[in-house]
Amino acid sequence: MLGIVTAASVAACSAFGGKAAEEPAYNVVIEDGDFQVRDYDGYAIAETMVSPPFDAATRTGFGRLVRYISGANSGKRKIEMTAPVEMEPRGEKIQMTAPVVMSPAEYSGASQGPALAGAAMDSWRMAFVLPEGYTAENSPVPSNPAVMVRDVPPRRVASVRFSGFMSDRNAERERKRLVDWLDDRGIEHEGDWRVAGYNPPWTIPPLRRNEVLVTLR
Repeated sequence: MLGIVTAASVAACSAFGGKAAEEPAYNVVIEDGDFQVRDYDGYAIAETMVSPPFDAATRTGFGRLVRYISGANSGKRKIEMTAPVEMEPRGEKIQMTAPVVMSPAEYSGASQGPALAGAAMDSWRMAFVLPEGYTAENSPVPSNPAVMVRDVPPRRVASVRFSGFMSDRNAERERKRLVDWLDDRGIEHEGDWRVAGYNPPWTIPPLRRNEVLVTLR
């Protein structure tokens, strides 16, 4: 099953793309064309669970997390957005980073949005990656109890990069490519499929950076 990511960026960009936002630190262990195996350092995320349908879940989850990093927290730490897609922090703040991750949980009924590999969902987990130096212990407490901050431990991840639209069909196609690539090399994975988008929505499709990722065992 594969989750979908709401594309977000805080760098100065145009329709032709631009500099990427801060990402969690990692080292590339293997690089093979579009495929990589990476060792990620630990990092913190702010996350929330939302219910389908997908479009409504995206709006609800994104709104909650934006409010958290905009000051709806115990430290009232804020970021400001500048036109068109820059974040300009003032004073003590939390800087927004890429990617914004959304992944599905199992469901017995139908839902909108990606339901890849024949699975369905009853909830979505949307997460913002917090900047380097933030942990669950030192991050401000969310004002909304539906938002949680937690630490993600160091881990090894496989990824495949693709451009174009982050559609259900494209994401599932790339997931299968990554499965085949891992199987050919005898690399085992956890099956926690997710998709990350790193560009604002007006970036022209050929220059967009999207990725399917999975944690390795």
